[in-house]
Amino acid sequence: YNRMTTVAGLFGAGDAVGGTPHAFSSGSFTEGRLAAKAACQYIDDGKADGIMISDEQIAELKKKIYKPMETYTIYRNEIVAGDVNPNYINPRQGLDRLQKLMDEYCAGFGVNYMTNEKLLQIGLKKMGVFAEDLENIAAEDIHELLRAWELKHRFLTSESVFQHTLFRKETRWPGYYYRGDAMKLDDENWHVLTVSRRDPETGEYTMEKAPLYHLVDDGED
Repeated sequence: YNRMTTVAGLFGAGDAVGGTPHAFSSGSFTEGRLAAKAACQYIDDGKADGIMISDEQIAELKKKIYKPMETYTIYRNEIVAGDVNPNYINPRQGLDRLQKLMDEYCAGFGVNYMTNEKLLQIGLKKMGVFAEDLENIAAEDIHELLRAWELKHRFLTSESVFQHTLFRKETRWPGYYYRGDAMKLDDENWHVLTVSRRDPETGEYTMEKAPLYHLVDDGED
């Protein structure tokens, strides 16, 4: 099935299945549509027999998805100035905050793509505070609801980048950032893949090294 991973019934899009769209917005929604249509076909073909989803699970997911709009409805009359509200943040405010955290602490453009262990640890601490505030993100309409969930997903991706950059104690070149406290390439210890798992209940990361296999040996065409 198109866009199905090696796990039967698990579908991915874009990077998740090794097919980076390289078409930005149009590529992203096209990849997602392809995966969704293939998943529906998988179900229609009877391959999902035995997978039961209750009405209660559907209602709980719907409640979770629409929570930002509910938050806005409850607190919208408490705006103090412009779009500032002591009870929530909106997607634009959250995006600016995430961009600033990634830039200053995780080797962004503003610091010449340089970071170190201390900066990464501080950044992760601030990301923890940000995660708490994201529980109170608000959406004025359906468009902002989309942006709110996009921000939540960007947050998880950014958190993963923090963790991987902290774990890999070297600067691998050519790459996209420098570890100021480990400026050199370290093939002896880090010529490997780094693999992570995020516990969905606690948010804690488990990091490990995985072997890197070369399909073509050095010196061969």
